[in-house]
Parts: sequence; C-alpha cells; structure tokens
Amino acid sequence: MFHVEPKLKTLVIKRIGVVLFLYFFVLSCIGARQTIQITDYILLPNGIEILGQKKLNAFIFENNEKNLPIEKFLSEKFKSTNYLEKEFWITIDKSKYKIILYDYDEFEKYFNSANFVVSNQEPENSKNGNQRKFIAFSMINSYNEDCLQEQSLFQNIAVNYLKKLKDEYYNR
Repeated sequence: MFHVEPKLKTLVIKRIGVVLFLYFFVLSCIGARQTIQITDYILLPNGIEILGQKKLNAFIFENNEKNLPIEKFLSEKFKSTNYLEKEFWITIDKSKYKIILYDYDEFEKYFNSANFVVSNQEPENSKNGNQRKFIAFSMINSYNEDCLQEQSLFQNIAVNYLKKLKDEYYNR
C-alpha cells in the first residue's frame, strides 16, 4: 500500500526547523537592555512620595558590600535607638533637613536594580552578610521641599552632604 511515514517525517523536521529559525530570529531582534553604570553617584527622579509632594529625586550609589550594612552605619552615626530607622533629621548651617533611606523593597519598586551595573564585584567570602548592591537616599528640608531637585536652591548642599556621608561610609 501507501507509505506516508517518510513524507510525515520530513514535514515534521521542516516544521521544527522553521520554528527554531523563527525563535532564534526573534531573539536576535530583541535589543540588549540599557543599564546604567554608577561611577560615583547618580541623581534620579521618580523616587518615594511624601505627603503633598511629587515624587522625590534620589541620590544613588553603589554599596560597598565589605562594610557593615548601611542601616547599622546610620544608626551609629546618628545615635538612633532603632536599627530599622529610615529617616534621620540633620542640621546643616542652622537649617534642618531630613534624609530618607530607601530599603531594598523601595529601591526595587522605584528604581529596579536590574537597570544598574555593579562595577565593583566582590567575592562572596568577602561580603559582610547579604547586602543590597545599591543604596539610595532622598533629602527634604523642613518645608518638605525636595533638596535634590534640579531647580532646588538646596541641591548643592544636599549633594555635598550625601557625598561626604557616602565617603564616610566607604572609608569605615
């Protein structure tokens, strides 16, 4: 009688070949996602919201995973009794400012760490615990104005203070 098997085999092989070709063709057309490498720090918009304000800008830098966690460093520096404190009031030239630390979940929600490249990879055995790769701060003045906003008169003060804080944390 009729033998259909050889034609069926070639038809199945051709279909599998076409599917594989289309799969790899589509994958090759997808561009690589652009990531940001932070050399010192970066200021980004669309951070956390505070009452009655737009989303705050954030000062973001790469974490030094060999150091103690940033929460512990801040609680020691500002003599806080709570290790999980995220907001700290400071005084610079007789003006009050509030520093807001983003925890891991907030950082992922507002900035997504997949958008950044880690430039200083540390071996697993040199890391101090399970720390996040990036740290973000926002800063407001006593009138709830975003100090890191581009048009803010306080931006220079805020950036300089946060850079010194970052350097102090790195050199600890």
